[in-house]
Amino acid sequence: MTIAVLVYLGLKVHWPEIERQLAQSDPFWILVAFLLIGVAFLLGSIRWWLLLKVQEVLVPLKVATSLTLIGQFFNSFLLGTTGGDIIKALYILKYSPDKKTHATLSVIMDRIMGLFVFLCCGLVTLPWQLRFLMQREETKIMIYVILILFASILVAAVSLLLIPFQQLPSPFHRLWKKIPQRHTIALLTGGFRQHGRSRRLTLEAVLYSLAACFLFFSAAYCIALATHLHISFMRILTIITTVIAVTSLPISIGGHGLREGMFVLMFSVFGIVTLDNQTGAGEEPAILFSVLFFSLFLGWSLVGGLVYLSFNNSIRNNSGVSQIVSVKDPGEMV
Repeated sequence: MTIAVLVYLGLKVHWPEIERQLAQSDPFWILVAFLLIGVAFLLGSIRWWLLLKVQEVLVPLKVATSLTLIGQFFNSFLLGTTGGDIIKALYILKYSPDKKTHATLSVIMDRIMGLFVFLCCGLVTLPWQLRFLMQREETKIMIYVILILFASILVAAVSLLLIPFQQLPSPFHRLWKKIPQRHTIALLTGGFRQHGRSRRLTLEAVLYSLAACFLFFSAAYCIALATHLHISFMRILTIITTVIAVTSLPISIGGHGLREGMFVLMFSVFGIVTLDNQTGAGEEPAILFSVLFFSLFLGWSLVGGLVYLSFNNSIRNNSGVSQIVSVKDPGEMV
């Protein structure tokens, strides 16, 4: 699907026009956007570090930051934008061989919390943008998907935190005994309930997540300023939330193709670009925005790639970290 969408967009887009618009863009705002994304990644690594502490998996902040960048590197080349989470989980297990389930849960919680905060930010602006979004069948469906995703995360979180499973009727317990891998599920549930006992750390993680989201939105707004697009910060917030929610799904490699199509759709919904359905002309500002948006993330992904190349050697040579398990390949399953 990734190749098909990229080929389709590549044939329809007028690339000389994109080159012209890129040449006229303001490099100052592009640099500001790049730096904001870097700070957002730092805040995201602090969020994960706090979530690790909730699960009593203690690693240096430097390690959490390195693994966050490594995860971003793999996010650019694996399915969806969540493939790097698998790599983060594999690495963090080396630091907690006796707490594999809780360490893995911290990675899951990091992803869920980041997505949930993004959705919350998008839903805050939704009432002001609803009349535009409900004009197109495609955006209607996306709004429903976002609402369902938001409600599902909220209901699951409240259920896991508040429902007294031990006091449920006996049929539930008989059913529970028939579920395979129920021990792992019980460990995950217990790990999730750790957040109820570590409210301060959880709240700090949420606040860092909010700050990171604000910086991501601000970076996107800086790209709009750099490319001379007339768009409000509130609409940027709605567009970025929708694009990130959709590209997080494991549909295309790194979200490529899908991301560009989503930006074209959302920009056209808000009248930022006017499309010619026959020739595809008018997509160029949205495509340029998408390319710059991805390129800035790719820049930090390449930093993560450099960290990935050096990280395994550094942890082997660091005799102060006694919890590390001896593994030949940094990507090998523990």
